[in-house]
Amino acid sequence: MKKSKKKAGFIIGGVAMAAVLGVTGVSLYANAATKVNSYVAENTDISQVLELNGTVRSDRVENIFANVDGKIATINVKPGDAVKKGDLLISFDEERIDYLIAMAEYDAQSALGNYRNSVEMGNRTQALYNEATINLDVLNKQIADTEAAIAEKQKQLTEKKAKLAGEGVRLQVDMMDKAADPNAQKEYQNLQKEALNNAYAQEANSEILALQEEISKLSTDLANFKEYKAEMTSQKAATATTRMTAGQKEQMEAMKAASELSAEETIKNLESLRDGIRAEFDGIVTSVNVTEGAEVARGMQLFTIESSSDIIIKCAVNKYDIVSVKEGQSAEVTIGRNNYTGKVVRVEKMVGSDASLATGIGVDILLDNPDGEIILGMDVKPRLSCAAAEDVISIPKEALNEEDDDAYVFVVENKKATRKKVETGIRNDDMIEVTSGLCAGDTVVWNSDANLKDGMEVKGY
Repeated sequence: MKKSKKKAGFIIGGVAMAAVLGVTGVSLYANAATKVNSYVAENTDISQVLELNGTVRSDRVENIFANVDGKIATINVKPGDAVKKGDLLISFDEERIDYLIAMAEYDAQSALGNYRNSVEMGNRTQALYNEATINLDVLNKQIADTEAAIAEKQKQLTEKKAKLAGEGVRLQVDMMDKAADPNAQKEYQNLQKEALNNAYAQEANSEILALQEEISKLSTDLANFKEYKAEMTSQKAATATTRMTAGQKEQMEAMKAASELSAEETIKNLESLRDGIRAEFDGIVTSVNVTEGAEVARGMQLFTIESSSDIIIKCAVNKYDIVSVKEGQSAEVTIGRNNYTGKVVRVEKMVGSDASLATGIGVDILLDNPDGEIILGMDVKPRLSCAAAEDVISIPKEALNEEDDDAYVFVVENKKATRKKVETGIRNDDMIEVTSGLCAGDTVVWNSDANLKDGMEVKGY
């Protein structure tokens, strides 16, 4: 029987579309013919709708953490509550806030005192280092000058003594010459007196004594200079390793600035607790991790809010159906009593990235206009429009035979089943698009109980 033009559609996975195919296979019997079902190929509209398994989730999840220490006064929400932007979620104990602000101020003062003490100690150490450096330069010159003066005086003393000693030798020689001459006794006696005076002069000459005194004084000065130099050398060595370098000064300044900023931020955050913590967007509280009266520490997670305005359906698609899924495809889903529309916004490129997806491939569907009726965590079955074609030849899926890479159907020619190779396109659970191999008006036949063969006589089409 010839069918009129209609729209054919089906949901893959076993859910029937509203459109009824109207294909009624006619079972016929003939003495020499094989019983067949038949369908007249014609141009129709066909669509492919994929039904997925998914879970309602929020695309915006915010974990709220404590930014300072504090004490919880009241908790105004519990898991599952819907909240509006600006709603008070948690309030904090005012007395505890006052105490923590005072402690933060004391800590800031202590840090400033430590900084100033470090600066003063650094300046003092630097001053001692500078003093030692300057003094050592002066001492090195004084030592060099004193050693040179001692050497000069020592030279003068040596020359003076050598001169007197030479005079004494000359006198001794002259005395020896006069000692044997009876007529030179007077001269001999005079030479004896000069020799005695010379010997005395070598020991107590005023110039020699003055030179020796000067050398002694210079030697004492030299010893003092060297002793002071040793003291300054030790002072310089001790302060060289403890004085503050330019880098340490910069680091200390940076630490001071950081400490001040930290104190300011801490006090500012503590002051902000007076207004409690409020919802930053419309959403649903999915976890509360504290209790009233509890002390909370900086960095502790307090609760979690998931947006009710950014809703996705997280789906798991098997490896066979994923080839039909692309970003931008439209979708429909029923959540509770309401129907919603959306589109595919993400197709993951790996299997099992989400533990809840097992071995499936993740697909995210973003809802267009979510509302307050949506319940997070619900399991749903979104319907995805994968493909559609208008005015194309389509046949019932039962009429198609597939062997390896070949697809074929049987058409009636001269009351016999004739095998024809075909190429196919869009499919659903009822109909298959034929892109080549058939023409409108061809009658395809099939038998679900017996295999048709090329040339087999058939009736009932």
